[in-house]
Amino acid sequence: MKRNALKQKLMKALPAAVSAVLAGLLTLAAPFDRTEYWLGDRIFIHEKPVDNRIKIIGIDAASLQEMGPFSGWSRQQAADLLNAFDEDYAPAVIAFDINYFGSRDEEGDHALAEAAGGQIPVVMASYLQYAAKLEERPDGSLWMNTMHLEQVEKPYEALDKVSCQGFTNAVQDSDNYVRRSMLSAEWNGEIHYNFAYETYRRYMEVSGQEGRIPETDGQGIYGFDYTAEPGMYEIYSYADVVSGRCDTKVFQGSIVLVGAYAAAMMDQYMVPIARSTVMNGVEVQANHINALLEGRTFRELPVWCAALFSAVLVGGYVFFAFRKSLWAGMAGGLGLELVVLGAARLMYGGGVYWKCMIPLLGVALAALVRVVAGYVTERLRKRKILSVFRTYMAPQVVDELDRNKNYHIELGGRDREIAVLFVDIRGFTALSERLSPKEVVGILNRYLGQVTEAIFRNEGTLDKFIGDAVMAVYNAPLDVEEYRLKAVRTGIDIVNAVGGMNEDLKRDYGVEIACGVGIHCGRAVVGNIGCEYRMDYTAIGDTVNVAERLESIAKGGQVLLSQDMYEHVKQHFHAEFLGERGLKGREDKINVFSLEVTDGTDAGR
Repeated sequence: MKRNALKQKLMKALPAAVSAVLAGLLTLAAPFDRTEYWLGDRIFIHEKPVDNRIKIIGIDAASLQEMGPFSGWSRQQAADLLNAFDEDYAPAVIAFDINYFGSRDEEGDHALAEAAGGQIPVVMASYLQYAAKLEERPDGSLWMNTMHLEQVEKPYEALDKVSCQGFTNAVQDSDNYVRRSMLSAEWNGEIHYNFAYETYRRYMEVSGQEGRIPETDGQGIYGFDYTAEPGMYEIYSYADVVSGRCDTKVFQGSIVLVGAYAAAMMDQYMVPIARSTVMNGVEVQANHINALLEGRTFRELPVWCAALFSAVLVGGYVFFAFRKSLWAGMAGGLGLELVVLGAARLMYGGGVYWKCMIPLLGVALAALVRVVAGYVTERLRKRKILSVFRTYMAPQVVDELDRNKNYHIELGGRDREIAVLFVDIRGFTALSERLSPKEVVGILNRYLGQVTEAIFRNEGTLDKFIGDAVMAVYNAPLDVEEYRLKAVRTGIDIVNAVGGMNEDLKRDYGVEIACGVGIHCGRAVVGNIGCEYRMDYTAIGDTVNVAERLESIAKGGQVLLSQDMYEHVKQHFHAEFLGERGLKGREDKINVFSLEVTDGTDAGR
């Protein structure tokens, strides 16, 4: 017994366990990484005020038009830019997001190196060159390292000596958007930082502040939160600054970024804050530095931890939802979705990026399955009800039940006005003695078929067969118009139908049958009587007893009505008053009427 109970509990917990495992495995496999990032961009990324300490000098279309194509520029132009700043109103740091690799013209190279060696700290761009290399593990096995750092491309020697460098390699996620960066790389015993962090680090030194080192994941990667869409930072034309048309005092104490700002220079990236357009690389650096200044960097939640969260949340919700009502399950699912979104936002604000799409999707799918399962269960329940009622109820009443969305099979009954009809074959016991059991069954089936057809035709509910007796109720379980008239019509139809059977019965079996009918109306308790695993739809009360007693005193071919019934139908039917009659089990006598039955009558229709 205990083993069966345990087995049942395990079977109930199985869907939750399967859901938890599936959610955890999907998180580990990350098949929806692009969608995860798309969702995260909408949850986490929003525009914020830019830091006015960051300013951009862009090599824009106007500069190229005035100074010629960038490929033809001498490094003298870069020297001219550095020399354009007033030392009394100098920027805190100047960072060139431009590659000055290798020597060009000696005069221009010398001029740039000399200008970069002045009082203003200068950060130049470097680039990490990776290649595939076969390497040996500590255990002696070999593996192909596709991210072997082969060399660091740096500015030419003279410029290298007077400047700092930061690598400009972009880390693009699986959807090709730039959200993250590698903090540092070691080469030849020297640590190299990324361009934005190196610029930030130099600015903090000049400002006398201690810089913050971003937390990274196991691969030395961290993410940064974007601040603004393209064009939101203060942007000045390179040509305007060099020509003196721009007052350089505006750059005092600022972080000045110099970089490409023309589409022709092909330095543009897809970014999460501006999904409908691209952002120039120098603006990406500006957003990166802005995030470093404000401490808005993040690392991704370890995948094993995210998988555990997914398993617990999805499995827990499935366990909850399928044990509660549909509405409770839906409310719980909506609440859990809001909790997950809120927790993800809080974690992001605390520097942890949680890819939460799997639990969100898992809970949503589980809620959908719960709704579908609820609908299917309800339809099956309704079908069960209808299949039960179809055996003892008129088709039109069953159809009405099908349209009634609120009907339930449950124990108990309701008090309502009904009409009750009883019919029985006269002399059935003696008939059974004369015929074989097979012949008796054949006659009984034909008789019951005719009775059932008459009941259903008049929208009655077949309550039960009691041997050769039949009980029917009218106006239950649903309201039926003129139900008293229809009950009386049923009695007439039954008597006529049985009379029509006798010619065949006499030919086939050599016998004739007759039936007596009793009909009464009044209040009764109507509903499902029994227990949870076995119940019958029936009516109980004095109204039923009176109808049964009337049937018991009816002669063959006779339909007896109580006075209560006759008062409701006398305008449609003729009946003979038989006087007061005492009924078995009742102290009070009742007035009894014998209905005038005409062969094939349509009376009252």
